[in-house]
Amino acid sequence: MTPYEAAFGKKPNLKGLREWGEKMWVRVEGGNKLGGRVQEGRWLGVDEQSKRVCVYWPDMKTITVKRNTYFNDLSASHLEGEHDMVITKTNTDLPNIPTPEETETKYNEGRGKHIRKPSQQIVDLLEGRGTWTDKPTNTLVLPGVQLMAEGGVDDDDLTNWLHDVPAHVEEYAFATVTGDSEALEPRTLAEDKRGGDWLLWEKAIHEELAMLKAAGTWELVERLEGVNVVGSKWVFRAKKDAARRIVRYKVRLVAQGFSQIPGVDYFNTFAPVAWLASIRTILAFAVSEDLETSQIDIKGAYLNGELASDKVIYMCQPPGYAKGLFVCKLRKTLYGLKQSGRRWY
Repeated sequence: MTPYEAAFGKKPNLKGLREWGEKMWVRVEGGNKLGGRVQEGRWLGVDEQSKRVCVYWPDMKTITVKRNTYFNDLSASHLEGEHDMVITKTNTDLPNIPTPEETETKYNEGRGKHIRKPSQQIVDLLEGRGTWTDKPTNTLVLPGVQLMAEGGVDDDDLTNWLHDVPAHVEEYAFATVTGDSEALEPRTLAEDKRGGDWLLWEKAIHEELAMLKAAGTWELVERLEGVNVVGSKWVFRAKKDAARRIVRYKVRLVAQGFSQIPGVDYFNTFAPVAWLASIRTILAFAVSEDLETSQIDIKGAYLNGELASDKVIYMCQPPGYAKGLFVCKLRKTLYGLKQSGRRWY
């Protein structure tokens, strides 16, 4: 009898049970219709801090935490709340993958929070070059780095243990450590200021504000009594290359469209889009006639859409940059507004 059955008098519902290493699909940020909007990964359980899905990428040999995930039964798994997931036996098409208990015991012990960057000592241990000692050291450790528990282990035991670990297990362990070294994308401005990358994020914020000002997105006016004021927030994204190296810190100011009032702040929100069949027809025609094709990407596309003259929308000033009782009277369609897609079209 399981503890759940003993407590509630019924067997637990295992309908959402997933196998360790099961094939899954993850929605790709910035994907396109031709290249695909999902990418194949392997399910490794649930991240204890964010309650989201841990995904192993076989091609890049890394582990990341994702939210929009799907399985072969097309049932989306949105793990934003306090969901309980159970990891079961090893998948038959992925032999020799370590069990969750083995991974948790050997590699994740003591990982109480995200690690921004593994120390050189940890890297040396995983690659079999270094040794461990419990003697005091004056080596400086970067903020956020977690070392092994005090007391250490015997050098001989550690050496034997490293030699006994199969090569593919070391690969997964290394992916787990380096996965934590990726830039953590803050969710709020206050969280951003507490991080070690604040100066880089702040530079990206100033770039976003400069672009909004150049586009004439809004004008500051006094807040009128009785009008609805839409919220605003910063969205932080660390752009990476194929090797998962950070190449750009990008910040976007978005309007909190959920605070808009239907019939007051917006009416119609639909906008025509091109069918995938139409795009493929154009490409097929170009190939058959030996023509050249090209495409363009509009930076800040929605900022080119203008609000209707009879539609006035007020938005809170960007977090951290409020000036008295003034609010932003929008002239352009900011990302996040209900009607932005329609006005851009």
